[in-house]
Amino acid sequence: MTAPSNIITIGGGKGGIGKSVMCTNLAVGMALSGHKVVLMDTDYGASNLHALLGIGNPKRGFVDFFNHDSDDVNSILLDTGIENLKFVSGAGDNPGSANLDSNHKEKIQSFINKLNADTVFIDLGPGTNFNVLDYYNIGTQGVVLTVPEMPSVLNAFSFIKAALFRKLDQEFIEYPFFSELVNVVQNSEEANQMYSIEKLKERVDAREPYMIPRFEEVVASFRPNLVMNRVRRQQDLILGQNLKKLAKKYLDVDIDYLGYVVESERVRDSVNDMIPFLIKDPQSKPSENLQKVIGGLTNSDIHLVKKDGTIFVSKQVRLSSGWGK
Repeated sequence: MTAPSNIITIGGGKGGIGKSVMCTNLAVGMALSGHKVVLMDTDYGASNLHALLGIGNPKRGFVDFFNHDSDDVNSILLDTGIENLKFVSGAGDNPGSANLDSNHKEKIQSFINKLNADTVFIDLGPGTNFNVLDYYNIGTQGVVLTVPEMPSVLNAFSFIKAALFRKLDQEFIEYPFFSELVNVVQNSEEANQMYSIEKLKERVDAREPYMIPRFEEVVASFRPNLVMNRVRRQQDLILGQNLKKLAKKYLDVDIDYLGYVVESERVRDSVNDMIPFLIKDPQSKPSENLQKVIGGLTNSDIHLVKKDGTIFVSKQVRLSSGWGK
């Protein structure tokens, strides 16, 4: 069995921005388009993905995997009633969940690698603690969600910066001085939200210049995807462009702006009805928006139509530039 080829992590730093709703519907959309998908809830202690899927009380979750020696990953996979989509609950009192040690992290990574899936979606908890950042950084594609409000956009910037610095810290874990530099950057008075990657690079260069090529490779490989949620007007989208500029200027990070999802009562209704909005009304405006986001993640164009209670899916793979001419 090969490891999943695509691990998509959904973060944002701040709670209450619709991250779990977005993650659930992205997983649903990917499953409907033919991918074998596993959706994982890692917001331990405040998990709610099961409710969004209409699962009232999960019988199994990560707590069972941590507490037993079984390597059978299927033992905690839950059926969702949606073809191609399995679910792993974060519900329960998971040992060490507040601060996962290296053994727990290795076990979680091993669990993911053994999943019989094309794509794994991981819904992260709020904040920027190391557990959240480490989960985010294991993704082959990382998505950062924000809403069109300046505090949330700055939170998203802080999340991106923290994830990048954590990735660098883990890359150079054998160099204690590097962790000290990162800690200074993160915690000193001068380390406000706009502390630049260039300043950190200068300090590393002054200490160990041979590390710079590797440093630059890690930064260049860090490329978050951005999705703006609850958009109400055209000018809201400008904040997403502003975040792209901030990340490039202060972190030398290129962000891929995948798209947005409009504010809609239909999304709220779907949450109350415990039915993903992509299934409840695949032709609504937010569903159309989300289909474009999925297209950006999969380099394809998908279109969902619901007729007589059945969802029909059309999918076209985008050819890279130069093909098909």
